[in-house]
Amino acid sequence: MIQSTIRLCFSILLVLSVVLVFVTASPGNVVVFDSVTTVQTPIRIKVLTKGRIFADGGQLVDIYLDDEHLTRILTGGDGYGFLKYIPQEPGFKSISARSKSASSSGLLLVMRPSEKAIIIEVEGAFKDAIFSQEIRKNSRVTVKALSKNYTLIYLSRMVGKGISRSWLEDEDFPKSVILRWQGANTFKSLAKRGVKLYAVIGSAAVMRAAKKHIEHRLTFEKSKNATLVKSWDEILEVLQPPAPDDPPKSDSASK
Repeated sequence: MIQSTIRLCFSILLVLSVVLVFVTASPGNVVVFDSVTTVQTPIRIKVLTKGRIFADGGQLVDIYLDDEHLTRILTGGDGYGFLKYIPQEPGFKSISARSKSASSSGLLLVMRPSEKAIIIEVEGAFKDAIFSQEIRKNSRVTVKALSKNYTLIYLSRMVGKGISRSWLEDEDFPKSVILRWQGANTFKSLAKRGVKLYAVIGSAAVMRAAKKHIEHRLTFEKSKNATLVKSWDEILEVLQPPAPDDPPKSDSASK
């Protein structure tokens, strides 16, 4: 009963947040989507020009990478515009877009082919943390510990990048990209770009989509497609790599 009430409150909070974004949006803006790829693997930087709510196509957009102007593109009738980019080194790249008086920014994560990624769904993994200081603290500690050995990728199914990023930053979670949910294609696209998908944490819906793509699947909800966990400490136990064995002592040291 308590869990049902929490989930209902969380759903209401999500709806109110989305409505607030639409109401306060200024007329005419540009959106930059976060993305992930590996070194020397092409990626399409994606932007969207829109009005208060709906897309507004046929707009000129200047694209900047780490404050360096790359080029100017024209969005299509659906409002979307794309720019092919091939990164040469790993790390985070800041992407900015400017159209008329509007501007926006996003992140491009460039991974090494050897790095392993853990995907965390914001809504499914952190829903209880929003209402509990203790759970929120434990989740933050666990995620920071995992970030030392894995590359983190956040996923948003409902509230979107803006709200998710604000909450993650306010709660001091590690910085990373926030991807839009596209079902199983989310994982297919990442794998196609050479990203090694090691684990995913989230809702039962995400577990179903990840079943054929990610071996380690962890959820706080009942699911036949994933391992059920009860705490973030348990997640750390499952995903934290074992400590290396102590090196054998030499004969001289043992004497």
